[in-house]
Amino acid sequence: MFFKKKYTPSVKANNQLKEKAINELTAFIYSVEKGHFDTEADKDAVMHIVAELSEDTKALANTVGTGNEPIDGIANNILDLLKDFKKITEQDMLHRIQEVVDDLDFYVNLWRDVLNGDTVVPTEEESAQIKMRYTRRKLAARLEELKEMEERFGDSSRRVGKEITAIEKDIAELEASLAKEEGERKISELYKNITAEKTKLDSLNVRRSNYITCYNMLDTIYLNASEILDASDFVGEQIRKAKILLNMGKLKKVITKPEKAVHIIERMYKDIKATNEKTKISDAKIAAVQTDSIKASDDALAYKEALNNKNN
Repeated sequence: MFFKKKYTPSVKANNQLKEKAINELTAFIYSVEKGHFDTEADKDAVMHIVAELSEDTKALANTVGTGNEPIDGIANNILDLLKDFKKITEQDMLHRIQEVVDDLDFYVNLWRDVLNGDTVVPTEEESAQIKMRYTRRKLAARLEELKEMEERFGDSSRRVGKEITAIEKDIAELEASLAKEEGERKISELYKNITAEKTKLDSLNVRRSNYITCYNMLDTIYLNASEILDASDFVGEQIRKAKILLNMGKLKKVITKPEKAVHIIERMYKDIKATNEKTKISDAKIAAVQTDSIKASDDALAYKEALNNKNN
């Protein structure tokens, strides 16, 4: 126990416990944020998971109960986790941070729910069941965000597709004018305009290709994560990992930069697939998507040739 005298719920005792826990949590979050990371990917992963804990800790600090809530068990769980974390070696740091932060966030939210009167302090057995429901709920919320993100990438690809169609029509008109033009000055002007439009078209094609890639990969990630959430034989650890791996915060920052989003989503896809070992979802959709080229596939060219032969 962290207090020598016997704990009795009261406004003073509960506020002392909360103040101690908040101070320890704040110090922990600060130390993690200022920590040394071997790679930028590790740093991004850590910043993502502590951001949520930081927000929930601030919310707990602003939550006031009646003083009658027996919250010493929750407080001690948090303080024990933080005490144990200090013993972890740097080699295990990233993996341990992910586990500890997830547990801390659960207890912080449980504490706040108790103070708000949304639940009573659970027994140890009940706590495990509540934690599972909490983790599932968090994963379900991330999945909703992911689905919204997927739809935004789909909308963006369609929007860029319309821009491409408009530019292609402009190029066709310019080429038709160039074919009939006799004056050299006008020919030079039309050619420059065509070149400029084609450069713009190439850029938009790459952009649309990346949007489509993001959309397709997010769709597969969603299916994999949904399977983890729905499958009754999956243990809580896999649900926990799936929640951590869905880095929606970082993805939201690059929603208008598909070339950067592709790399984030590829990492998410790889990690979530590794977590969901029992998935039977095909990778054919992803394998068919070329993220580094806008060239037509052999099948597409063959189809085009067949159409031309048919028309002739």
